Amino acid sequence: MQRIDAARTYSNYGPLNREFTKRLGELTGAPCVTLTSNGTTAIELALRLRATQGRRYCLMPAFTFIASAHAVCNAGLTPYLLEVDPDTLVLTPELAEAALRELSEPPAAVLVVSAFGAPPDLAAWKTFEERHGIPAVFDAAAAVTALSGIDTQPVCVSLHATKVLGIGEGGAILSSNETLEQYATAMTGFGFIGAERLSAIRGGNYRISEYAAALGLAAMDGLPTRLATLRRLTASYRDRLEGKSARLQPGVGEEWVTMTLNVTVPPEHVAETIARLDAAGVEWRRWWGPGCHRHPAFADVPHADLSATNALAARVIGLPFHDGLTNDDLDRITECLR
Repeated sequence: MQRIDAARTYSNYGPLNREFTKRLGELTGAPCVTLTSNGTTAIELALRLRATQGRRYCLMPAFTFIASAHAVCNAGLTPYLLEVDPDTLVLTPELAEAALRELSEPPAAVLVVSAFGAPPDLAAWKTFEERHGIPAVFDAAAAVTALSGIDTQPVCVSLHATKVLGIGEGGAILSSNETLEQYATAMTGFGFIGAERLSAIRGGNYRISEYAAALGLAAMDGLPTRLATLRRLTASYRDRLEGKSARLQPGVGEEWVTMTLNVTVPPEHVAETIARLDAAGVEWRRWWGPGCHRHPAFADVPHADLSATNALAARVIGLPFHDGLTNDDLDRITECLR
């Protein structure tokens, strides 16, 4: 805060903003970074820049946090909801290609969602885009510390308080595309490009303040300790889940970390598991809810057959996951799982 007052710059891409942008690029390996007000606006801006004009549909998974669907609509597109792989919990190129055969018109874009912080398969989707000419945008909201190999396709991350690198509210668009970065950054500040205060493209006010950037720099300083804590906590869960039917996501706590740890429970154990958690006084969440198509605001959007998502959504249960948990707490939680 002393640095902010000394510079007398409180928003509008100040020195702390520029420093945080640079460090975020170094963390993720992204040559080009645009900070945004939150992860949802990052997706919206990326879609507005990349979606093929004159087309209406954006392919996306039904199983995702509802912010993904709002971002698609805010970009002027209609979500077309698809299934996800039941093991990785994500939309795959193969599932998207199957949908292309069913659609009567080509989509404007595909929104690929990272599941709870798992690294997205950037290379596979680059091949998909090259093969079909359909631009891909990544909703990697919780995956900021799991990214590598960022290329021209924009990867959108959230810096919300529930994320590993949390600053309260914030987001970013990461890529290697300098033109996309220039236009995305301009769109966060009313479309101003260059020194003249002339709005060259349509945008809005999607910036973060210097205060948010200060929190980002502080969070960066504490990130190694935070990552180590989350890995230890995940390992403690993994040890206690050994031999149980409830399973963690592949690679969590080893290849990547999350702030929203989930277990996938066999269908025959869901009701019993929830009853046990409730009886033990253990809070739990379905972080992504029942699927976008089952939210009233999106009940009328087109979709493929979603019977697998309907079955899967109820089985993915978020467990308590924070540094205040004791060994006794972990024992009490995992004893509720079969």
